[in-house]
Amino acid sequence: MKSSTKAANVKSRGPKKPLRVGGGKAAEGQKAGKPINVRRTRNRASREPSPAAAAPRQSKQATVIALLSRPEGVTVAEVVAATGWQPHTVRGLFSGTLKKKLGLELGSAPADRGRVYRIVDPGRTGEPARAKG
Repeated sequence: MKSSTKAANVKSRGPKKPLRVGGGKAAEGQKAGKPINVRRTRNRASREPSPAAAAPRQSKQATVIALLSRPEGVTVAEVVAATGWQPHTVRGLFSGTLKKKLGLELGSAPADRGRVYRIVDPGRTGEPARAKG
């Protein structure tokens, strides 16, 4: 291989620029002891919230608790249909959030439609909580 073609294949990077020390134009034009101006956002007057935004949104967890509070209880498949979650997420909610964090007592029993889960009333042992209404 000729040295001229070899040199042509190597990319030239050109001369390197020296590193800047001490900031750029902003630091040069700044007076000593004066703070740097910080760009601030404008405070816009907020509009009145719409009635839909003012109403509290029902969370999926609250939906599951309402389903578990029914006298007939709820199956995992029914909770999956109501929330759109995967079955393992529903079971994790039962054991982790409802039992451990919120301290709810859940009971389950086999039924024709599958295993049915209910919130057990702490005043009565083994009986499902009755819906108040």
